[in-house]
Amino acid sequence: MDKIKIIVTLVLVLLVGIFAGSLGTRIYLNHQLDGSRADRSRSAEDRVKKIMKKLTVDLNLDTGQQAEIHKILTMTEAKATGVRASYEPSLKKVYVRNFELIKEKLNDEQKTRLQARQERFSRRYTSYYFRLLNTAQNGLPDAATLKDRLNLDPAQQSQVASILEDQKNKRALIIGKYEKMDHPDLAAVNSELADVEKAMTKRLSEVLTEKQMARYRDEQ
Repeated sequence: MDKIKIIVTLVLVLLVGIFAGSLGTRIYLNHQLDGSRADRSRSAEDRVKKIMKKLTVDLNLDTGQQAEIHKILTMTEAKATGVRASYEPSLKKVYVRNFELIKEKLNDEQKTRLQARQERFSRRYTSYYFRLLNTAQNGLPDAATLKDRLNLDPAQQSQVASILEDQKNKRALIIGKYEKMDHPDLAAVNSELADVEKAMTKRLSEVLTEKQMARYRDEQ
């Protein structure tokens, strides 16, 4: 979801307050539930394939170039997905709050029907969020790449590899723990992942020189 879609969504959220009847509710929910499904159905792999196909034709890439550029696109998509995942918990709060605002305009029967829709929406949104997180795992830095970019010596490379592997495993455990829950707190997931990132960065700073660390931060 890019900035334009976020703006459009927030505008729709504000407009919901204008509608007092069930028609406004139905229009809003159809936009959120059906539109979101369409936007989120395309996987990161599908997006990379689509871009790769266009670049191959437009730039007349040879086989070797295709392989290298595919790696770059896959990494970029994973990093971008990680950024998207970071703001999804806050965006979900906006949606939840507006379901509550809508309920204030409804009778008991309508509230019951809306609750069912809200639960379906929450399940789909949560599933989407964890798909983002799992895709973002592929965008984590690896020691082989950092070796060349940061000019690591053998001792540093070994230590950095251990730190990065530990980070990846800890992230996977956190994601797996919350993904199994019926109603996970997405903000709590983000908070725990942020703690892992901070700890990893601190450990790297103890292994890398100031110059290497500065370059590492610039490339993240």
